[in-house]
Amino acid sequence: MALLQRTAHPILSPRPELPWASGAVFNPSAWYDGTRVHLVFQAVTAGYRHSPLPNAQNNLLAYDFTPSVLGYATSTDGLHFTWREVPLLEPSEASDRYGLEEPRVTFLEGRYWITYTVRSTLGPGAEDGVHIGMASTIDFERLEKHGIIGPPGHSKGAVLFPRRLGGKIALLHHIEPDIQIVYFQDWEQLLQYAVYVWTEHLADIDEHVVLRPARLWERQKIVAGAPPLETPEGWLLLYCGVDETYTYRAGAALLDLDDPQRTIARTRVPLLEPELPFEREGVSPGGAVVIEDRLHVYYSAANKMVGHAAAPLRDVVDFVLEEQRRSWSMPRVYMLSTQGGQAAMRTLAQPVPVTVERLHGGQPVLEPLPQHPWESRVVLNPAAVLVEAGPELEQLMHAWELSAAQRERLRQAGGACVMIYRAQGAEGLPRGHAPSSLGLAVLTPTLELVQRWPEPIIRPDAVFQDLGAEDARCTRVGDTYYLFYTGYTTENPRFPSFLGRVHICLATTKDFIHWELHGPIPGDVNAVDNKNAALLPEPVDGQWLLLHRPLYGPHPMAIHLAEADRPEGPFRSRGLFMASYRYREFALSWIGAGGPPIALDKRRFLMIYHQGHLDWEGHREYDLAAALLDFNRPDPVVARLEPLMRPTGDQEKVGDPLLGVDNVLFACANYRWGPDLIIPYAAADSRIFGARVSFDALLEALMRMTTTEATTPKS
Repeated sequence: MALLQRTAHPILSPRPELPWASGAVFNPSAWYDGTRVHLVFQAVTAGYRHSPLPNAQNNLLAYDFTPSVLGYATSTDGLHFTWREVPLLEPSEASDRYGLEEPRVTFLEGRYWITYTVRSTLGPGAEDGVHIGMASTIDFERLEKHGIIGPPGHSKGAVLFPRRLGGKIALLHHIEPDIQIVYFQDWEQLLQYAVYVWTEHLADIDEHVVLRPARLWERQKIVAGAPPLETPEGWLLLYCGVDETYTYRAGAALLDLDDPQRTIARTRVPLLEPELPFEREGVSPGGAVVIEDRLHVYYSAANKMVGHAAAPLRDVVDFVLEEQRRSWSMPRVYMLSTQGGQAAMRTLAQPVPVTVERLHGGQPVLEPLPQHPWESRVVLNPAAVLVEAGPELEQLMHAWELSAAQRERLRQAGGACVMIYRAQGAEGLPRGHAPSSLGLAVLTPTLELVQRWPEPIIRPDAVFQDLGAEDARCTRVGDTYYLFYTGYTTENPRFPSFLGRVHICLATTKDFIHWELHGPIPGDVNAVDNKNAALLPEPVDGQWLLLHRPLYGPHPMAIHLAEADRPEGPFRSRGLFMASYRYREFALSWIGAGGPPIALDKRRFLMIYHQGHLDWEGHREYDLAAALLDFNRPDPVVARLEPLMRPTGDQEKVGDPLLGVDNVLFACANYRWGPDLIIPYAAADSRIFGARVSFDALLEALMRMTTTEATTPKS
């Protein structure tokens, strides 16, 4: 692209007079010491073969019987390099006898540390002898090899951060298809006792992911390139993205300076891709230095030569930030390990084993009202509770001041669906934020509107929700209704300048008209941004259980479980309860609780939840799914039906152009009515609809599913 100006010719090419570098020079890494650029690169002899190996998986290519070495060159201007005529580092041990590859050089605490990939065998695969090696030097004259520092099994693409993070040495590495991070207390632990760190690290590898493939051009895998560069906006990480044709391109991301697992911004499109004749199959960035505020990028061109491109650092950072503003992206997502790669991934392209009926011919049951500014744009994400005909409903109808005709209609219907929904107007649009309020409506159990209140019941006017009150779930406990909802506030001690904070808040009522706002719930669940809280309708073993979904911290964007002695808390987190699987159709998938689960018998519950997905072109989709929970078992999630519903038709696929989100089904409520399960849901973040499914048929479908397939591993 035009941002990075390429040098029109390779800056390093094979040299026939140097046998060790006569075939190819590539995979460069660089460090600028203020005077000179130190370039470390991979080199192979002439006559090497770049061809599939026997039994290679995924058509992987390798250098057959041609061990690589590491070379060294230096430059004062970053463009013209003087070579060292002999290799910097060569294979010398059983662990690296088939080559040293993909070097990365970082200056840290007085030494240059060179991480690289070593090969002790030829064939690719889980036991292919591909590991992370390390050497160090103070002058690039005398080097000390430290041997293998990486984990057992296939890992590569190791990159050290140029300073400690939280007092620890931080290392990026690559286990396909993602980039992960691992921390070491000190050099002794890294160089001598790393095996203990790696054992714990690999036990839950998805917990340590920094970046995942998210676009078609990086769908196969991503690998860290140059060591991260520290900028005021975050760590600038150049990485390599590989598509399904094994074409290599360069991407860029900005990572949080204190917690690199928080992505601040990321490019939608490649920063570099093959354009010039000598680049052909791909470009892979391995080195990046800043000289007089100008970023110099060194990249492998077609695994044959070293290319160079440059641009003002400020322009590159601004480009990454602008790309982020132009697209929607997810925070870090925890997903269940595939245990076998692509073959173990799930697919959504399967028939749903139960029939789901859209109520009222698929028409909305609640729409925005232009005459109400607070809900003039969209209504969405309804909480709902069923109140059956009887004394309680009579008292509520009196409190609601319903007309005689409205009361009789609810009596004839057999009860009322009390709906508490999120609404947004046009205030602050098109560029600003439109705060959400919570509105109230009463419908029949089959979602026919009876009464709707002209003013919100909960406004965004408290300090803990000054940006909005969102996405409530309502659970009845005795004669009190507990409403857990998301409070969105400007108070964010971590990012006060540009990001709000979301936390779980509680409000209680007895009549849905008069509310007591309790604010953020106590306990450790709000230690990080958190939402999608749903209280189970009855205690389990004397404890009230709360489903919730942290946005950050351990196992983010998955359903967690918390417990409390009382339904209002304080809540103590139990950690991960249920995480998403990987899907072939999507780059990322995450889940969150829907309405409060329905109690069955003997500590069993039926739960509706949502699945969020980001496809390979950067578009979102939200589906609805169902699970069977059994708290008699160590792993209570015993069956999962994914999906139960996917968006269909324009009303579910196309949202309001300013506030709606396309391809979304989102439920915050469900209840039994006769033989059916009723699911009020929002579609495209713009309108509220309803669906029903035979309760017995859904439960039977879940019972048929195998527990081996469905059970979620615990952390």
